[in-house]
Amino acid sequence: MLVAYLAIALLVVVSAYSAIVSFRERPEGAAPTWFFPNGAKLWSRISAGILSLAIIVAVISWPGHRTSSHPFSNQRSLRFPIPEGYSGWVRVEFEVSGAPPLPEEAGQSVVKFPADGIFKTSSPEPYGWANDSYYLYSGSEVRPLADSGPQKLIWGKINGEAVGPSGKRKYEEFFVGTEQQFRNQVNAEPEKGGP
Repeated sequence: MLVAYLAIALLVVVSAYSAIVSFRERPEGAAPTWFFPNGAKLWSRISAGILSLAIIVAVISWPGHRTSSHPFSNQRSLRFPIPEGYSGWVRVEFEVSGAPPLPEEAGQSVVKFPADGIFKTSSPEPYGWANDSYYLYSGSEVRPLADSGPQKLIWGKINGEAVGPSGKRKYEEFFVGTEQQFRNQVNAEPEKGGP
């Protein structure tokens, strides 16, 4: 997605440059330079200026007009409370008929894993830039869980779609534990995923 924003930034710079070049009046007798070329007709300079202005206005207003139906329009924000002492794969199964929708808490959808590490919801899988947070819970006590750095305990995040007896199902999985536990698990199970 970064490449798309870099392309937009380059387009804005090029458009601004073309607008400056199109409307710049060179003094009589001045030598042409590579930065401000000579020879464009008035109608082409006006057309380039109008097109440049339209592109700049479209780029500036574009982020405000995205809709929630667009997969990259919003920031995905999931909160993952995991039982204290749990180690292994956890799995969220989306669009499960008869399961409850994802609950909301402080602007985040909450996926509170039970002791078996499998959470089922009727909600669709959320898309967008991930701003997920991870927690350990024991009774009513909740504490943050590291998903990066030397204390990292979240590994191998997988999003996919599986076909099983209950039909197609989207899911998300990740491993909770130390790096060595994760590597041991991956070496023991050559292929992760499925219904």
